[in-house]
Amino acid sequence: MSSDGDAARMELGADAWHQDEDGSYYIDCPECGSAATIANIVAHGRCNGYLNDRESDTDLDEAAMSCTAELSLELVYTSDPSVSGADEAVGGE
Repeated sequence: MSSDGDAARMELGADAWHQDEDGSYYIDCPECGSAATIANIVAHGRCNGYLNDRESDTDLDEAAMSCTAELSLELVYTSDPSVSGADEAVGGE
């Protein structure tokens, strides 16, 4: 994968996520537009179009595409100490 400094980042909104007939979630590859399932991004760092062109082992059928994008997912969160919902969810009254 590319080094962190030269990677382009994008924030995905709720409309960026799609669901196929099997219930798997995917996004559109920002380079070629083919589907990129979460499993393929985590396992291979590539979209289905790239993998189908090289391995023919993707969850979604995609035409072979020329794609050089290396993909990764990053989970970012913040904690708000003023919110006390966590105590209630654990079983507090």
